Amino acid sequence: MKGKFLLSVFAFLLPMSLAAQVAAKPAVDTAPAFSRYEVFAGVDYMGANQVKSSSALIGGNVGVSAKLVKWFGGTVDFGDYGASATSNGLVKPNATTFMAGPEFYIPADSLTGFFHVLMGGAHTGGADSKPDIAFAYAIGGGFEYAVKAHWAVRISGDGVIWSSVQVPDDNSGYSPHRHVDARASAGVAYRF
Repeated sequence: MKGKFLLSVFAFLLPMSLAAQVAAKPAVDTAPAFSRYEVFAGVDYMGANQVKSSSALIGGNVGVSAKLVKWFGGTVDFGDYGASATSNGLVKPNATTFMAGPEFYIPADSLTGFFHVLMGGAHTGGADSKPDIAFAYAIGGGFEYAVKAHWAVRISGDGVIWSSVQVPDDNSGYSPHRHVDARASAGVAYRF
């Protein structure tokens, strides 16, 4: 009888000892995954200080960012802006910017701040400005809020600095003057 009892206890404890040897599943990580690349598009407002009596240009921008590490990467930005009405009844200005540069990130759970310094060129059209294409740079930043695994809402602002001047009708010459145009953007970003 004693042997049957010990065999029953052994048969009862054996499955429990085998179950204890199974590795536990790792905990699910709820932190967002590091996304190395990002494509963004937005609607923009840009000042038009390079054109006399002009207040604002409305348009859009698209860009691509690549992160080397979570806090540093680079971005390429292209924007195209136009006036909805003629300025001063004479001209209908437009502007195109194409810039690239480093971007610094301050990552958090769902909110990521960024700061960038972009360099490249800018073109003013429709207003007889010289030079046609000028060196430009932008200093600014913004925030991204992750709404889904790959999607984020993005707002940003810059000061775009460039040199150009409207040429008088008599073409008596020109002297480039530096302008700082405020640029504000709101849009979406796709991360992969």
